[in-house]
Amino acid sequence: MKKTAEELKQRMESLERFSFPTYSELPGIELYMEQVLTYVNEVLSTLTKEDQAALTSFMVNNYVKAKIIKEPNKKRYGREQLGYLIAICTLKQILPMTDISFLIEMDERVSADKAYLYQFWSNLETDGIHEGTRRLGKNIETLLKLHARETQRKGKEIADQKLRDSLGLLALRLSINAQVNKMLSEAILASLQESLPEESSDKTKKKSSKTKGKGEKK
Repeated sequence: MKKTAEELKQRMESLERFSFPTYSELPGIELYMEQVLTYVNEVLSTLTKEDQAALTSFMVNNYVKAKIIKEPNKKRYGREQLGYLIAICTLKQILPMTDISFLIEMDERVSADKAYLYQFWSNLETDGIHEGTRRLGKNIETLLKLHARETQRKGKEIADQKLRDSLGLLALRLSINAQVNKMLSEAILASLQESLPEESSDKTKKKSSKTKGKGEKK
């Protein structure tokens, strides 16, 4: 059990060093679908389970059909589309496509500068990852010290069980926090969408409905 916790701590240290490419670091040339998938999945590999792809061609085609991202130029995707695809792949873990589509529409009203919008999102996402992993890493370090003391006092078996229980409790707390934050985020976005003129609201709903029933989260 100690080895498991140590490996988890190392994973947190790796995530603390993670950063998204800047907008200028995104490929300056347009990429074909397979190149897009290779690039985006490589960027997000640190955040993704080994047996899962963050992005598939099926997903990209759905986003294009739903007009969440722009259509490719002669089957090639540019820097703007890559930036949005990276952001969508992270956000769809917690938000339905309806809300993601709405946020992208808000982007268009905030600024036409895609570099600014991408960097703003990237900074928020990166800061959240670093803050969360740093906090969890410290918690695990504390648990490992307690495990060492418990091993000397009560033996390895009891110490391992306490460590296992403590890690499970940490996972539960994080899950509850994620659920609560998701609920609050969706409440804010629902209020914002309700305040839009009817025409804009219908436009968002039509976009998101095209992705439902096609392998995307609802």
